[in-house]
Amino acid sequence: MTNHNRRTFIRRLILASCATLLPVSAFAVQGNELEEIRSYRNGSKAQLTLKLSQTPNYKVFTLKNPDRLVVDLHQTKNAYGFKSLNKLGLFKEVRWAMHHGDTLRLVFDLENHIAFSTTSVHKNTHNDELRIELTDSVVVQHKPVARKPEKRDILVVIDPGHGGKDPGATGKHGTHEKDVVLSIGRMLRQKLDRSHGFKVVMTRDKDVFIPLRERVIIAHKYKADVFVSVHADACDDRTVKGSSVYILSNKGATSVMARRLANRENNSDLIGGVSLNTKDNMLAKVLLDLSQTGTLQASTDLANTVISNLAKTEKILHKRVERAAFAVLKSPDIPSALVETAFISNPREEKKLRTKAFQNKIADALHDGIKRYCLESIPERNLIIS
Repeated sequence: MTNHNRRTFIRRLILASCATLLPVSAFAVQGNELEEIRSYRNGSKAQLTLKLSQTPNYKVFTLKNPDRLVVDLHQTKNAYGFKSLNKLGLFKEVRWAMHHGDTLRLVFDLENHIAFSTTSVHKNTHNDELRIELTDSVVVQHKPVARKPEKRDILVVIDPGHGGKDPGATGKHGTHEKDVVLSIGRMLRQKLDRSHGFKVVMTRDKDVFIPLRERVIIAHKYKADVFVSVHADACDDRTVKGSSVYILSNKGATSVMARRLANRENNSDLIGGVSLNTKDNMLAKVLLDLSQTGTLQASTDLANTVISNLAKTEKILHKRVERAAFAVLKSPDIPSALVETAFISNPREEKKLRTKAFQNKIADALHDGIKRYCLESIPERNLIIS
């Protein structure tokens, strides 16, 4: 026997001798079994529960690209068929294999919004549970279905200024502002009524006095989308002429003329014996500061479209929209503008204001401006045909 063969024989003899000295249980694999896997989900929290026949010797870790959760159960065999496992949107698939002979390795292919959190072992009477806590970073919520705004007619409130015992401004030849603007208001109503998608309400359709606050309340009663007050200007200087458009200002008038005009229009109630200083709770709410809402910007858009259409046919006194504290424009949620059609104090313009042709021309410009504003600013709910 060679030296090499002799050394090999002695080594085998020693190993065999040692084996006879060790108990058989030292080489036996412990009989832990994976009996079931359950999944649970509630909001952002989720859990995988592994039921085992004995207390597990385990290791849990994650892998990236793609996201995977790996569970190693040492000295454990698989006694679960995976047929009834509910994924609950936590993972796509689960795979298993025996790793290093006696380790059952489970691999869960996680959804990309699921993350591993913690583990814990809970002992029961007949089995033990390995609980693996997961978190969902993107919780699927049942959001209310966004309903499209209901298509309906755009409601325009036309407000012919003054009326009744308040004649408004009076021209050199005895033309009253209240009569001229009522005629223009009726023409404008007729044009809007003939346009698909509009509904019109007038604050007055006859020669009656309506207090300023009542005009605002009418607009709110009918839930107006647009409020346009129609007037004819006046000035001590009889040469001044042209159309202009005003919106509300809470920070003072943009010009001396604007402040003067607002004071004159606001004093209309004094003619009817109405005090602007006595406001009930309802009116106080109606006269909320427009700066609290986006209505001032909407009023600006409305006024700009109206004045640009007036400029196509008539001389414009102010190319920009003017601002002043008109009481009749103080609606917190209705785009509102006041139109001074022409100067009734100017003899030539007074003469034009008396004619149906000029009144119709002004009504056309107002109609086109209102229509364009509605098409551009509230297209999602109107039925207007351009």
